[in-house]
Amino acid sequence: MRSNVLLLVLFSLSAGWHGIVQGANILCIMTVPSPSHHIWNRVIMEELVERGHNLTVVSQDGDKSRTNLTYILLERVYSTLYEEEGIDLLEVSKESPFQSLFTFKEFYLSMCRGALKSDGLNVILNYPDSFQFDLVLYDFGCGPCLLPLLHKFNYPPLVSLTPFSNPPYSVDIAGGHKHYAYTPHYALPYSFDMSFAERAYNTYLCLWDAGLRMFDIMPKLDEMVRKRFAFENLPYIQDIERRTVLMLVNTNPTFDAPEPLAPNVIPVGGAHIKTPGPLPADLEDFVAQAKKGAVLFSLGSNIRSDTIGEDRQRMFIEAFRRMPDYHFLWKFESQLHIPLPPNVIIRPWLPQNSILNHPRTKGFITHSGGLSTQEASWFGVPLIGMPFFVDQHRNLKRSLIGGVAEGLDFASLSTEKIRSTVMKVLETPIYRENMQRRAAYFRDQPDKPLDRAIWWIEYVVRHPTVEHLRSPTLKLGTVKANLLDVYLFFIAVIIFMVSLPVFIIRRTLCRGQTQVKKKQQ
Repeated sequence: MRSNVLLLVLFSLSAGWHGIVQGANILCIMTVPSPSHHIWNRVIMEELVERGHNLTVVSQDGDKSRTNLTYILLERVYSTLYEEEGIDLLEVSKESPFQSLFTFKEFYLSMCRGALKSDGLNVILNYPDSFQFDLVLYDFGCGPCLLPLLHKFNYPPLVSLTPFSNPPYSVDIAGGHKHYAYTPHYALPYSFDMSFAERAYNTYLCLWDAGLRMFDIMPKLDEMVRKRFAFENLPYIQDIERRTVLMLVNTNPTFDAPEPLAPNVIPVGGAHIKTPGPLPADLEDFVAQAKKGAVLFSLGSNIRSDTIGEDRQRMFIEAFRRMPDYHFLWKFESQLHIPLPPNVIIRPWLPQNSILNHPRTKGFITHSGGLSTQEASWFGVPLIGMPFFVDQHRNLKRSLIGGVAEGLDFASLSTEKIRSTVMKVLETPIYRENMQRRAAYFRDQPDKPLDRAIWWIEYVVRHPTVEHLRSPTLKLGTVKANLLDVYLFFIAVIIFMVSLPVFIIRRTLCRGQTQVKKKQQ
């Protein structure tokens, strides 16, 4: 009996020491209108539920209900963006990086307008103010539109996260520094080793992006939310966002910029990747029957294959027909009214990770989205990239530099270009060898990215008032944090030290000339 009591005491001490946390009430504000964001966020949220936490999710993306996971749907977001505002992502793909800054400013503001007029928002607003949330998870990709909920619930600790790599504006939220010399803006297809002209344009674009967010987007968001949330003493919306205790970013140095991060910014690249299950029987048979292997074709969740136009659809089908030794699995979201060759199947949804994990999968035709690039890198499958917008061009550029991909230009596609590019990747061993090497680097970590993300979220639950991890740059401000005042002082000292001797010499010469003139007179 005594030994049992001793074991119980030791277990209790161990649990306290290792910080086991159970049953926290967590509010999730996931307002980025992109199914890919939901895919990444959902894995973290469902893992928190598996570990005994209770989650309330405010989002425009719903999902299957399950115990301790409640979705509150913002039903007007997508209709506001694509029906009322008429945003066309294929048209956006034609814009320059500079133009895209203004388009995505409108994207953020339209998202907020849709969220604020959604009936679903009333559901969370009708929760009593005394309802206790132990933590708030917030996808900061489209701004702090609904962060006044933090004020309503008396400021539980805020954990910000994003599937979108580590965007430039993360430093506005969690502090730290962005080094434009080797960290390209997400809209630029630059390597880390930029030329002078590239560094100049990168700096120009990053400064414009930061200025738009601070002086245009934030004031407009603040004005919008104050009309909707009738809260007394509501702080400025950006100040609420800067209460972030911890930030989780979807990055890994295997393929992302090797940039320094503040102690409270935790890289969890690939957190959404779990060990996939086997393929369904029909897909397994289709892959097994391929003479040389299978190729996955998916354009992600924002660009649909059924919107790229019949001419381009026919180009891909004809190119696949000319590669009969390979079987192609194409994620196509509706009915395709073009006859398919026997080596092509289409499905509105495909188990992407299970296909990439299959030993007979030889290539992946992709839009070069962040999550798809990570998944292909994890499973070691070389890429044929066809980017459209935002970070996709950058992702492909890094894959090209890494020797794991070849690219297709959506604007100048032809059947032969598709066939020759795909065959080059499939038939040249170096692409797969390089991708296998990248996979080895990516997977060789001391802990799983998802476990790391959950550990740090629970760390904040255990230590809700933690301050020692936060970067001091937010308090210092832009001028002090970047030593601009110090550099100006140094410049002033140098100017003074150079000017003083010149001034003395000129005064001396002037005096000498004056004395000479007086003697002559």
